[in-house]
Amino acid sequence: MKIDELTNIDIVLYALFQRDGHKHKVHTEEIAYEAYMLAKDRFGWRLRKFREMDFPDKEPVRISLMDAAKEKYGSLVEGRSGVEASGKDIDGWTFTPQGARWIREHQNRIEGNLGREQSKISKTDASRFIKKMKDQPLFRSFVRDSLRAESRYALTDMLNTSPDAPKSIVVKKYRRLRSTAELAADKEILRFLDACVTTFPELLSDEAI
Repeated sequence: MKIDELTNIDIVLYALFQRDGHKHKVHTEEIAYEAYMLAKDRFGWRLRKFREMDFPDKEPVRISLMDAAKEKYGSLVEGRSGVEASGKDIDGWTFTPQGARWIREHQNRIEGNLGREQSKISKTDASRFIKKMKDQPLFRSFVRDSLRAESRYALTDMLNTSPDAPKSIVVKKYRRLRSTAELAADKEILRFLDACVTTFPELLSDEAI
């Protein structure tokens, strides 16, 4: 293994990937545990008595996630850690579409340095996702006439949201779909999703990509 060639962000984002962070929000503690199992020296408590108890340290994971969310690192994730003053748990992180693209491009490098070889989106899963997308009426309309005749209802139907759902919900659903599409790496589906942003600017915007 060449784990020293990996940054904390590399490992933490791979941990998020292993916990399906391209599909749904993942709690910081789950990511911390996964990162700890990948690199105990990096993400374990420092005092020997606690290291011997196999305790992961959440703080370096939280810092790495916050850094990965910054524009200068590529805005690879979105989310936050902790709870509100009221006690409501608001903790959780997901990949942005840019982050899903990044993990697809860096997965082999990270796995090679970790001494691991596994893919969280198998060829079977990717094929299933591609088939499901290409069976969508909205996708067939894209192939036929570039969405010229489609309404916003076709988009919300594809995203399984109410036509009256807030724009923030529509964008969130779109971004998660886009993240899976980035991992499946089907260029036609990515062009289709780009076309959705152009066709439905009242529901989506450039920030959705």
